[in-house]
Amino acid sequence: MNRRDFVVTGVTAVAAALATRADGQTAEQQHDHTAHAAGTKTPSMPAGAVQNAAIVDAAAGCLKSGEVCLEHCLEVLRLGDASMVRCSKTVTAMLPVCRATLSLAVQGSPYLADVARICAKVCRDCEAACKEHAAHHEACRLCMESCQRCAAACEKLAA
Repeated sequence: MNRRDFVVTGVTAVAAALATRADGQTAEQQHDHTAHAAGTKTPSMPAGAVQNAAIVDAAAGCLKSGEVCLEHCLEVLRLGDASMVRCSKTVTAMLPVCRATLSLAVQGSPYLADVARICAKVCRDCEAACKEHAAHHEACRLCMESCQRCAAACEKLAA
């Protein structure tokens, strides 16, 4: 047995030992399903996702259209057309902010309103940059529209 095989075997044995309790039950068997069996239902959606549905939908839309817009910008830039530089920079800033906003909205975080104020500003910047190309590039038009919706939802929440 070489050193690599020894390490792999050891790690496998430790994982198996951790997965089994002293009474022989695996981690899956340890999970208590009696509440489910008794008819108690778990919520189908986290409370934050329900309460903040408008922000969740708007931020998710921005993420979807923003990823497409960014890839479009990069394709145009790779062809040597520098007209998409501002658009690519604003969408690159928008994506992580919308991702954070989406996550906080689903969690029902007390920080959501603070982050929503920033998200609205970032989305308005992205909207303005995409507007310059919206007539010629569908990806930019869709991103612009989703940023409008997200900014409006965030402004409403933060007000």
